[in-house]
Amino acid sequence: MGLLSRKPKIGIEEFCREFYNAQIFHPMIAGEDFSTFWLDTVFNSVVEADKSFALIDKTMFIREMMALRLELFGLAWEHKFRKEKFTMPQSVFTRRYLEENEKFELWEIMGEYNQVVAQSATANKTGEQVGGRTGRALVTFVNMTRSNMWEDWCKANLKDTSNLSKEEEASLQSVARVINRFGADIKREDCVLPKMLSSKLLDRVDYKPRLAVEAAFRISAVIFGFYEGAKEAIKSVNLQS
Repeated sequence: MGLLSRKPKIGIEEFCREFYNAQIFHPMIAGEDFSTFWLDTVFNSVVEADKSFALIDKTMFIREMMALRLELFGLAWEHKFRKEKFTMPQSVFTRRYLEENEKFELWEIMGEYNQVVAQSATANKTGEQVGGRTGRALVTFVNMTRSNMWEDWCKANLKDTSNLSKEEEASLQSVARVINRFGADIKREDCVLPKMLSSKLLDRVDYKPRLAVEAAFRISAVIFGFYEGAKEAIKSVNLQS
């Protein structure tokens, strides 16, 4: 049965493992790794729009884009299911999956983009924190909600926060990723989140010049496409916690 075929019910880990294996890490078409081939095509498309982009390390670019795709899958997942009995296990599993498959570096890179996702919830159209009375009210609301989510989860799941096991520390990190996504909206009319993620990507691949407008648009479009692709796949899920 294909990934997008309708199923009576599927578990969180089963679906995520199937998506990661089939769509991100091992999508084989005619014996070729389609994921790497496609991201190579994306790189060449950006270079076509701005020749200076060819100076960056393509392997690094592909790795960053994979991490971005994983983070945006998490954002799409949270927007679909919202309840922590679905969102927290998804994040915990993603961390474990990457560690078990010797791709933990991607988890750490995801954290960089997760911070950008968090900042976007209270950012204006230029990516700066919103100001004014309305802006301050939004910042207070987002920060308070995230703080309450953190405290509630810790109270429900941890007995002694002063003496955490390695497993509990890993779970806390995974939970923090979910909480950071609260309030983020990739579909805002100003497109600030794709722009902020693109800017972070350029910083991480050490691209110094000002990227041509068309090249920047192409990166942002792919980033938005990561979210939309994840959302479409997740639509097919009849999930059991």
